[in-house]
Amino acid sequence: MENKVILSTIAAKEIRESYQWYEDRSVGLGNRFVDLVDKTIQFIVFNPEGYPEKSPPYREIVLEKFPFVIIYEIDKRMQIIYILHVFYTKRNPILKYKS
Repeated sequence: MENKVILSTIAAKEIRESYQWYEDRSVGLGNRFVDLVDKTIQFIVFNPEGYPEKSPPYREIVLEKFPFVIIYEIDKRMQIIYILHVFYTKRNPILKYKS
């Protein structure tokens, strides 16, 4: 059975705001950003434990071509992948694991 993905309200907001920022700079760039986020989440679903635990229980995967990391945790028992942040890497790293 495939893991269910739950996007935190914070992660959803980060995606929306980043989409708009990129789209305001170049039409279509926001869509490329969102497409890459979706593709990266599918990589996580396919192999949730394949990415390193940076601050247990949280794992990170770096987006290609955009300065972001997706921070997530796995609930194996419930088969849930919880996306905490789609985190802009230029932000204060102390904020990475706060919800």
